[in-house]
Amino acid sequence: MQDLTLGIRPYILLTALCLALFLPGISTVPPTDRDEARFMQATKQMLETGDLINIRFQEEPRTKKPVGIHWLQYASVKIFAETQQNTAWMYRVPSAISSWLAVICVFLLGCKLFKGPNGMRAGLIAASLTACTLLMIVEAHLAKTDATLLLTVVLAHMGLAQYYQATIECRPRISAFFLLWGGIGAGLLIKGPVIVAIVLATALALSAADKNFRWLRNTHPLFGFLFAATFILPWTIAASMSGDGNVILTSLSEDFFPKLIGGSEGHGAFPGMHLLLSPITLWPASLIILPGLVLAWRQRHTPAIRFALAWAGATWLMFELVPTKLPHYILPIVPALALAVAGAMSNSTTKTARWGSALWAIVTVLLVGGCLWASATYSGSIAITVVFAACLLSILYALWSHKTEKLLLVPVTAIVTSGLLFGGILPNLTDLALSPRIAKVIAQHRHGSRDPVVLTHFQEPSAVFLLGTNTIITNVDSAADQLTNRQDALAVISSSQRDLMTEALFANQRELVPLDSIAGYNYSKGRSETLLIIRSTDLAVP
Repeated sequence: MQDLTLGIRPYILLTALCLALFLPGISTVPPTDRDEARFMQATKQMLETGDLINIRFQEEPRTKKPVGIHWLQYASVKIFAETQQNTAWMYRVPSAISSWLAVICVFLLGCKLFKGPNGMRAGLIAASLTACTLLMIVEAHLAKTDATLLLTVVLAHMGLAQYYQATIECRPRISAFFLLWGGIGAGLLIKGPVIVAIVLATALALSAADKNFRWLRNTHPLFGFLFAATFILPWTIAASMSGDGNVILTSLSEDFFPKLIGGSEGHGAFPGMHLLLSPITLWPASLIILPGLVLAWRQRHTPAIRFALAWAGATWLMFELVPTKLPHYILPIVPALALAVAGAMSNSTTKTARWGSALWAIVTVLLVGGCLWASATYSGSIAITVVFAACLLSILYALWSHKTEKLLLVPVTAIVTSGLLFGGILPNLTDLALSPRIAKVIAQHRHGSRDPVVLTHFQEPSAVFLLGTNTIITNVDSAADQLTNRQDALAVISSSQRDLMTEALFANQRELVPLDSIAGYNYSKGRSETLLIIRSTDLAVP
């Protein structure tokens, strides 16, 4: 381990690890519903219109989240292939790059927190554990805000850590101000006030634990908030003047506050859900992190470990108390958990408890069983899944036979999972990929027509992204009118709507012409679908 921490070796090692974890599947996993597809479609419309201020999904304003992630995705598509705006991987690149930078920053933060000969080792372990969580790997593959928010959270805590460690004889560098408040400002532009709540929770928890709030004055909160506000105010003013109203008030009233009050959009859950899911969301790094937290708690008197525990504990408690819960909400906590555990491991020779290995083994077996079931149920690749299962079971054998260090098993498991699960299993679950299959069939029957596709039943955002911004989402009667007025128009209806569509077209002196059918599973709605791709023609005269 000591040789790996010399010179640029940690950066090369972490970069290689991130490439192995974040790239497989980034171009082959279909656009996912619903959040990712909405983000990609809104960015796609910016590319089509050149409007970098107003966020739209078709004609609907999207002011719940700020514009930052759309600008990053816009730049990515412009750089890589502007003419291929339906290609998902280009929109995912900012998340992958942000994840990589977050891992590097965790390493740097670990080196600063845990000074001395163990600092580099602790930083390397913490960065590796952060990268090797299922939560991190998933978010690095998705064109959403969370991976980029994580980067801003880590940057802000790098600044906060400098302030916390500073003494009267050693004032914090000016970089602490720009890291803390620049990170908060960038986070505001990515996901609104969430980052303020996270950093504030860490600062207050630290101050309460130390019974000392005076150090917070050194962060220059007044000037800091003014500096952070400069990141988001120009866009909010421009967006408000363009006709969408006060975007800040809209975001707070329609997105932030509803999540604090109740289970927004049906995502409510009981306090403790994140803790219950942590063996899965933190897997495979949970092999080290969960039992390692016991060691970290025993060393909470160490300032660096106390900093990491305050960040993790206060933020985790906050997300457990918020009624709205989704598994990815705890992503900003992962670096803190990894730092606390890595620091404790560097200061102790005590081995982690065996219950951690047992819990890890259970999750691993469940994952193997889930992948085998999914491949068999949704027309996946059984061969790839069997290889994946064999690899994980071999790793389990190595764990229980004590033939390999746990710190080595974690990245090996993560790389195998990313390569085979994201690179092979998920892209081959064809029954779940309804939108790409619809787009492929539509392309075969469009014959150069630019008429919009009409959707009456399957109305997921990924379909709009792949079929085009002008896609019409409507009911059967209106769809019949569209097919009547546009001779080359195509529609996608449910098989259960066929009789209704036939009647509606008959009233317009038209008849239904079925072109193809697609069967699969709509995971957003939790139901099986049989869809018909149709067009219409003049009613045959008897």
